[in-house]
Amino acid sequence: MSNAHGSKWIRPAKRLAIYARDGFACAYCGAGAEDSVLTLDHLVPRELGGTHEVRNLVTACVSCNSSRRDLSMRSWLVVLRDRGVDTTGMARRIRTLTARALDMRAGHAALAARRGR
Repeated sequence: MSNAHGSKWIRPAKRLAIYARDGFACAYCGAGAEDSVLTLDHLVPRELGGTHEVRNLVTACVSCNSSRRDLSMRSWLVVLRDRGVDTTGMARRIRTLTARALDMRAGHAALAARRGR
């Protein structure tokens, strides 16, 4: 399923609050905003019934998000292991990130900073 709505499916402040929750770094490889373009990834892909709920969203760099496509997390971890990537702790790290409360104040503050306010 392509994202016909682009980034319009989520409000900018909520997107930035998720980025802040995740430390402005890819939940998968750890790349930060200074190293790569960050996006949001659905842990359970939309094609597999995933929702836009905050606990189903993590920060991902474009490279990880693109390579994962619509694979389930289990299938993607297998692909990564086959490529020689150490995935030890990845699932735990993601559970820890998504268990954190979303701070919408941080999202609004980041949005205001981006707009120069």
